[in-house]
Amino acid sequence: MPRAISVAGFSDRGDLLMIKNNEYKKTLPQWIIDFFEHQFLNDQMLSAPHKVTSVFVAGDKNLLVPETLYKPREAELWLKKLHYIETNEIITTHHLREDKAYYLYAWPSAIKSLINRYFTKSKILPFSTYQFYRPFKAECSLQMSMTSDRVFATLYKNRELTWHQVFNYKSSEDIIYQVKHVANEFGIQDGQMAIQCTVANKDLAPHITEMLQFFPGLKDGTGTVVTNERGWVSNIYLIQQLYACGL
Repeated sequence: MPRAISVAGFSDRGDLLMIKNNEYKKTLPQWIIDFFEHQFLNDQMLSAPHKVTSVFVAGDKNLLVPETLYKPREAELWLKKLHYIETNEIITTHHLREDKAYYLYAWPSAIKSLINRYFTKSKILPFSTYQFYRPFKAECSLQMSMTSDRVFATLYKNRELTWHQVFNYKSSEDIIYQVKHVANEFGIQDGQMAIQCTVANKDLAPHITEMLQFFPGLKDGTGTVVTNERGWVSNIYLIQQLYACGL
């Protein structure tokens, strides 16, 4: 993430063993190289680089393009019209085959070089990857994941990819407003949309509790995650979803 890193370790059988989150102050610039290199060098779980199978990048500069409209050069130009892409950033494309679309995202080239240098066997994927599948039986579903200052959200309506956005928030009310706005925009009535919300850090879990007042059916992984501490549920569920994508 622009100011944070989460590292998760799994057993050979795929059992989650440990999660470690580190971040720095929001007042400091994004993507400070020294912070990430320090983590890569000193985190015990990263001491065996060949075991790092996947790295997920959570940036906010992205664009979804249907396959039928996709032309590499034109897609990159559209991304640059929607977002300010700096000269030290690169644009990476990820093919969403099931949804027949391409996902473009911009992120610092220095971060990519750092990952490639330390974790030569790992694949690099956009953080939102886990949201691009149809996990619910419901015709309409919204998946959200919260980092310290952003929400990554993906909507499926009639089981088809309909909307994706990364937006900033300062309070739970900001997220609630955005969800209500999207539902209104696409003509979705209260109770029609299955909502799943995860967090990139367990300290963000109280936001889910606050959102439950407005969305009683909201799910955070309860029922599939076994833990004695309620606050870890949505973070563990997210890590499990990312693990499945990274295999």
